[in-house]
Amino acid sequence: MNYRHLSLHCQCGQIPDRIAEVGFTDDHNLVIHWWCAKCQKVVYVSKPLTDCWRECPSPNYSLDNVLPTVSAESYAEQDAEFLRSIGVQV
Repeated sequence: MNYRHLSLHCQCGQIPDRIAEVGFTDDHNLVIHWWCAKCQKVVYVSKPLTDCWRECPSPNYSLDNVLPTVSAESYAEQDAEFLRSIGVQV
C-alpha cells in the first residue's frame, strides 16, 4: 500500500504527541483533532476531501521505486570493504 505522510503541527510548530480524533464534516472535510502539549491548546486541522484525493500518490509512486534496492551480497561486500578500510582483516 502506498501512502503519503500527512504533516501535522500546531501554530507553535509542535507536532502532536497523539491524535485525539479523526473525523469528517457534513461539508466533506477531513478533520484531525489533538491537544498541543507545548502551548496548551486544542488544535483542529481541516482539509477538504477533494484536496486529499488530489494528494494521493499515483500507482507509480512506491517506496520500492524511491529507495535503492541492494542485495544481501552487496551489503556483505560493503561491510567487508568498510572493515578493511579501518584496519580489520576479514
